[in-house]
Amino acid sequence: MAYPSFEQYNNAFTAHQQLLSDPELQKGIVTTTGLGTPLAISGGFALTYTIKTGPKKYAVRCFHREAPGLERRYQAIARRLAQLNSPYFLGFQFQPQGIRVDGAPYPIVKMAWAQGVTLGEFLEDNHGKKGALANLPNSLLALSQFLETERLAHGDIQTGNMMVSGTTGAIQLIDYDGMFVEDIRDLGSAELGHINFQHPDRKSKNPFGPTMDRFSLIALWLALKALNEEAGLWDKTQSEMDAIVFRASDYIDPSSSSVFSELMRRPALAKHAQHFAAVCLAPIEKIPSLEDFLAGKNIPAGAVQIGAKPQEGRPKPGYMGAYDVLSGASYEACLRRVGDKVEVVGSIVEVRQAKTTKGKPYIFLNFGLWQGSIFKVSIWSEGLAALSRKPDDSWAGKWISVVGLMEPPYVNKKLKYSHLSVNVTTNGQMTVITEAEAKFRLTPWSTKSAPARSSNQEALGKIKGQQTTARPPSNAPAAPSSPNKNVLDNIRKAQRSVQSQPTAAPSPPSPSPRPAPQPQRPQPQLTQPAYQSSYRRPPEKKGWFERLWDWISK
Repeated sequence: MAYPSFEQYNNAFTAHQQLLSDPELQKGIVTTTGLGTPLAISGGFALTYTIKTGPKKYAVRCFHREAPGLERRYQAIARRLAQLNSPYFLGFQFQPQGIRVDGAPYPIVKMAWAQGVTLGEFLEDNHGKKGALANLPNSLLALSQFLETERLAHGDIQTGNMMVSGTTGAIQLIDYDGMFVEDIRDLGSAELGHINFQHPDRKSKNPFGPTMDRFSLIALWLALKALNEEAGLWDKTQSEMDAIVFRASDYIDPSSSSVFSELMRRPALAKHAQHFAAVCLAPIEKIPSLEDFLAGKNIPAGAVQIGAKPQEGRPKPGYMGAYDVLSGASYEACLRRVGDKVEVVGSIVEVRQAKTTKGKPYIFLNFGLWQGSIFKVSIWSEGLAALSRKPDDSWAGKWISVVGLMEPPYVNKKLKYSHLSVNVTTNGQMTVITEAEAKFRLTPWSTKSAPARSSNQEALGKIKGQQTTARPPSNAPAAPSSPNKNVLDNIRKAQRSVQSQPTAAPSPPSPSPRPAPQPQRPQPQLTQPAYQSSYRRPPEKKGWFERLWDWISK
């Protein structure tokens, strides 16, 4: 089944009173951006919109990627969760014909809005506050025991899928796309999970069963235990909302990891760190439950030893981002990823601070001169209220990383400019980094590095022997062939299907001085949506070397 695009869903939600089938949702108000367009967030195979109906608030999930057995999957999960009636999960309704887009019905999931904030947001705001995280390790242990007893698994335990409410550290899980219940064992896994919270074997083996959350829970528990022991580890390990103490690169070779060495220097953490290193290097089938891990039981046998200093002379993996990394200087690369959750890295050229016609403040961080086709970070009034550190004119020339959903282009035909953007709505979504770190994140993977992470959809297709390349728009031109025809011919013969993936981002340019203002073309006040409802995606391009490396690293 082909699902609507991000733009098609946006257009549908501007007329949700007519196009949603649920009477309660029809009467609600859709949360919008400062442009007046529906505000969406990405999660797994779905785009999530927010609708308020009086005192109630709902998350409405609309699918934009194929998930095998979608209706059966969600109906089985709904039955099992209804039986449990557990505070760890939210009630939801799967509506097979929940929305009409361009005249055709498509499914939605109507889910009550979770209380509190995501674990990532909570940690971003509270990691330095004494005692603020004290209850979280025990909450994770209780969750782990519940899942083990009920033989359930969420499939993507991570900071964005766990909600924290109040000071007690109460946890709820959201986003059930990859959840395991016994009735759908035969369907297999629908996703691979967040790379910074998954065992290195997850991508290649991708098990689907009641134990697939074990590694994530151990990694999160140890990270929280470490931050409770010493809050300064947040900065020492360069933690951020999507990477709490550990990153995927630490799991590949713990003995050369500076993070593992940091933990080994602390007596209260050393034993757990040593055991976790063994878990990282063992086959995924050998991971113990969190309860056994804490008791020192069923720790995988192995000769791995980590010390207070990382081992030197070992090859270092390149940057392993949770999402595909794009250069903010490349409008074309960003355009190809409209509707995807990505990480964009670049240098700020202009800072635009202004107010909408309704008097609400907003800030644009432009990665190029606004008169052209550029990427920018949009921070509307709600986002500004959430930030602990608000950008100002001094940010021009700074390097930043921002993670979020790539919005459709905003096109002004009169002034002849086109802007792509990521909306910042939470604290920690945007990080100031050094130029060296920016170049590290943007540098293409070398043959000495671990293989780059492909998208969940592409990797799952490889595991199942399917072609999973997203269907291009009907008006998209065919991708040009590589100049090295012989190599490509061999690759095509070897591959079961050709995976489509954007080119590695170019190294970023040196920071540009802030340009002089151009009063003859002032930016207009924003009053209504102005994005193109249809556009021509550039063809995906990949050089012969990158294709060869993809083949080798399958």
